[in-house]
Amino acid sequence: MMFTFLRRLALAAALAAGSGFASAGMIHVAIDTSGFGAASGYLDMQLSASAGVPLATAVVSNMVGFDSSAFIDSWGVTPAAGGYAFRNDTSNDLFHAVAFGGVLSFDLTFAGAFDPVTRYVSHFVVSAFDDNIAPLGNYDPVTGALLDVSWTPSRTAGTEGSTALDISDPAVTAVPEPAALLLLGAGLLALSAARRYSGPLA
Repeated sequence: MMFTFLRRLALAAALAAGSGFASAGMIHVAIDTSGFGAASGYLDMQLSASAGVPLATAVVSNMVGFDSSAFIDSWGVTPAAGGYAFRNDTSNDLFHAVAFGGVLSFDLTFAGAFDPVTRYVSHFVVSAFDDNIAPLGNYDPVTGALLDVSWTPSRTAGTEGSTALDISDPAVTAVPEPAALLLLGAGLLALSAARRYSGPLA
């Protein structure tokens, strides 16, 4: 009985981990820059913005591997505790000088207003450049992004929106942290539905 339960739990966890979607919450992002082939350059972060859309914010915090005394060019970005806050209702960009060769990491947290018709999905994109502003890593050929995290607002008041991950470079990991149990719950529901058609697990 215990083995069967653990097997079901492991399968549910696998189903949850395979999902690119998560509820609102913190996402831990890590970028292994050892394969970039450059000693230094810049990491660029931007939240897509448009006037008159339901407000969404993205907060970058707990930045590890970023020298606060390095060159930083930004606009439309507000300093926050241990990082920066972005809004989707104003043009914004953070261009941060960094040393490559190790792992750069940060936490990313979304929040936002609800929108019954989901008129606008915000995208938080992360790109890397060398000192000559040439893109680095296995980036998306259209956007130049190593990572694109999209925020879809909730359709009802009082509920959270959701995020989806599009990772172009395998050196990038993005792990939803507080949402893990919700993802596991989604996996359990999928497993339960599958059982109705395939019979009980051995």
